[in-house]
Amino acid sequence: MTERRVTRNRILNILRIAVSVVGLLIIVLAMDLEEVFRLLREMNWLFFLVALLLFLSGSLVRAYRWGSLVWALGVPAAYWRLVDLYFVGAFFSLFLPTGVGGDAVKMYELSREDHRAAPAISSVLMDRFLGLFVLFALALLALVFGHGLIARQVRFLIAVIFLGCLIGAALLLQRTWLETVGRRLGLDRLLGRIKILRELYESIYLYGSAALLRAFAASLVWNLVLILGYYVLGLAVGIDLSMWHYFLFVPVISALLLIPSVGGLGIREGGTVLLFTQVGISESHALALALAYDITLLITGFIGAMLYLAQGVREARQE
Repeated sequence: MTERRVTRNRILNILRIAVSVVGLLIIVLAMDLEEVFRLLREMNWLFFLVALLLFLSGSLVRAYRWGSLVWALGVPAAYWRLVDLYFVGAFFSLFLPTGVGGDAVKMYELSREDHRAAPAISSVLMDRFLGLFVLFALALLALVFGHGLIARQVRFLIAVIFLGCLIGAALLLQRTWLETVGRRLGLDRLLGRIKILRELYESIYLYGSAALLRAFAASLVWNLVLILGYYVLGLAVGIDLSMWHYFLFVPVISALLLIPSVGGLGIREGGTVLLFTQVGISESHALALALAYDITLLITGFIGAMLYLAQGVREARQE
């Protein structure tokens, strides 16, 4: 690794930490934390457990979505191994860059078993793209019924992100369009020089319509589970809002996690407060919702840590 790259990585890491620290400082200094913690202590734990079970079961659906893509590329990964990797990824996402940092760990672990990097990278990226695409498709559909529930800026953001996803999907489905754009940008020469990029590009067109449809259906199920889980968590901390608000807000919160940070910390909480206070929910209730969701992430990550530790023990015994 060159000195320039090391310096750049250090700067990026400092930026991520700074974003999370600033976000948390704003929350700590501006919020009535005593009231927030009271709401958490007194929340309906039955609703919390229902939400937790929804999120945990959602990992099974997400593993199937990923598997539909992985198996289409000829990777002989067992379903339950993919479930394990989803939980392991959740653990590493707690402290790796952005709220989806665990994806890199999933790529590494799968490529280590299959001895091919391109299918692992391609399947994880496609898995993430499908999740975001379906989530914003649901948000756009919800706008038809609840466009008056949220501010114009949020409606505009949902429309822009969905349009971006739609353009990305069109480029993926129409290879000639993508190659035309690539030639104009000079990416064809880059693909010719770097083998892994060429293999990654070729893998995009190996999925087939059946695999993509299965992954799309699984993504639809997961995102409905995600939104329902958020809604139940809202009930747990005393938020009385229609389900339509969650259809509109959860996609935006998910997209915000792509902002450089440490595990999405500060971004997720700030985004939740910003969105929910626009519709009359108090800052304390909005932050309590975000922290309740953080607790579910910690529990999911703990399961992933135990699975990762067990894997290390098995590998050590085999050696």
